[in-house]
Amino acid sequence: MLYTLLILAIYRIGAHVPTPFIDRAQLQSFIQKTRSSIGGGLFDMVDLFSGRAFREMSVLALGIMPYISVSIILELLAVVYPRLQKIKQDGPLGQRKINNLTRQFTILLALFQSFAVGLTLQRSGLTYLTGGYSWIFMLTTMVSMTTGTAFLMWLGERMTDDGVGNGISLIIAVGIMASYPGDFMTLFNQVRSGNLESIWVIVIFILFVISSMAIIIIQDGTRRIPMQQAKRQVGKQVMGGGTNYLPLKVNTAGVIPVIFSSAMLAFPGFLASVLSNGAPGGGTLGNFFSPTSNFNLYSALGLTSGGAMLVFKSVNAYILMFAIFTGFFCFFYTAVTFNPDEISNNLKKSGSFIPGKRPGKPTSEYIDYVLTRITTFGAVFLVVIAVVPLVLETSYNMPFQAGAFVGGTGLIIVIGVLLDTLKQIESQLLMRHYEGFTTRRSASRWR
Repeated sequence: MLYTLLILAIYRIGAHVPTPFIDRAQLQSFIQKTRSSIGGGLFDMVDLFSGRAFREMSVLALGIMPYISVSIILELLAVVYPRLQKIKQDGPLGQRKINNLTRQFTILLALFQSFAVGLTLQRSGLTYLTGGYSWIFMLTTMVSMTTGTAFLMWLGERMTDDGVGNGISLIIAVGIMASYPGDFMTLFNQVRSGNLESIWVIVIFILFVISSMAIIIIQDGTRRIPMQQAKRQVGKQVMGGGTNYLPLKVNTAGVIPVIFSSAMLAFPGFLASVLSNGAPGGGTLGNFFSPTSNFNLYSALGLTSGGAMLVFKSVNAYILMFAIFTGFFCFFYTAVTFNPDEISNNLKKSGSFIPGKRPGKPTSEYIDYVLTRITTFGAVFLVVIAVVPLVLETSYNMPFQAGAFVGGTGLIIVIGVLLDTLKQIESQLLMRHYEGFTTRRSASRWR
C-alpha cells in the first residue's frame, strides 16, 4: 500500500513539471479560448485523462493514453491477424512479447502525438523559441513528452508488479480524482457569481449519488447459472455431488470500454491539430469530432426553438461514435476475455454440468446465450451513464465540471477502478493469510 501511494505521489508531482520554452501566460489565454470554442469539449476530455496535466503542458501532458490506444490496436489486430493471435496463446512468453510490442508502439505513438502538440504550440505562438530556434523547441517537446509517457507506463507496471495491482487504471483514476477539488470550487464560484442556479447544486448531488449507486450495482452484478457436480466413487468413498453456481458478470468488460472509446476518439483531435495549422479547436475536422460540434441534427433540421428540442444538439458524430464504440467494446472485450467453449470444456472435465443442458456444445451455446443477454443490458447501461453528461453539457449548457460528478467517463472509471483495487487488496490479504483486526488479542498479551 505504501509503495503504491509513493508511486502515485511521484505521478502527481510529475504532472506539474512544465515542458521547457513555453510561454505560460500566453498558454493560459490560449486554453481559455480553446475551452470556450468548438473544441472545448474535446480539450476537456483529453485533459481529464491526463490528470489535468494537458492544460499545464507538463512533461506528462500526453498521460497514459498512448499506451491505452496501442493496447486497443493490438487487441483488434489479435482477432484478425493469426500470427499475433498465436503469440497471445503462448502463455507467459507470448504475453511478454505482447507487452514489448505495446511498449515499442507506445513510444512511436507518443512521438507522433508530441509532435502534433509541439506544432500546435509553435503555430499558436506559445513558445519563446521562434524562427531558426523552433527546431529546438520541437525536439525538446517531443523528447520530454514522450519520456513522460514512458515514465508513466513504467510507473503503472511497477504498481501492477510490486503494488496492489491494476497500475495503469489506477493512474488514470487518480488523475481524474485530482481534479475533483478544483471542479467543486469552480461550481461554487459559478453559483456565487450567479452564472449557475443554486438548485443545480442539489440536482448534481442527487444525480451523483444515484449514478454512483447504479455503477456499483452494475459493476458487481452477476447472473448465477446453477451447476451440479456428478458423484464419483474413489475406492470405497463417494466424492463430489452437490450444487454450485457459475457467476457471469453483467458488465464483464468493466471500465475498459469507456477508456478504449475515449482513447479512440482522442486521436482525431490530435490529427485535426496537425491539419488545421494550429487553428483553435482543430478547424473543421476538430469541429466535426467535437462533443459540441455544429454538425448536429439540431442544425441540420434548422431548429431554433428551445426546450426538449435542444437534445438534438447532442446527435453529432462524436457522441454517436462514443456510444457506438462503448457498446462495441463491451461485447468485444467480453468475447476476448470470456470463452464459452473453454468454460464448457472445463465443466465437462471436472464432472460438472448445467441441469437440462448436455455437456459440450449445448452447454457452450447456453452460456453464450445468457452472456449475450446480460452483456446487452450492461452495455446499454454503460452507454447511458457515459453519454448523459455529454448530452447535458452539449444541449443544456451544463458546466463540464458538473458533468464529471453526474456521471460520464470520469465517474465510471473512478468507481470501477476503486472497486477493482479493493478486490486486489482483499486478494492480497487472503493470499498472505493476513489476520489483521479479525483476531482478538488475548488479555494476557497486554499485561
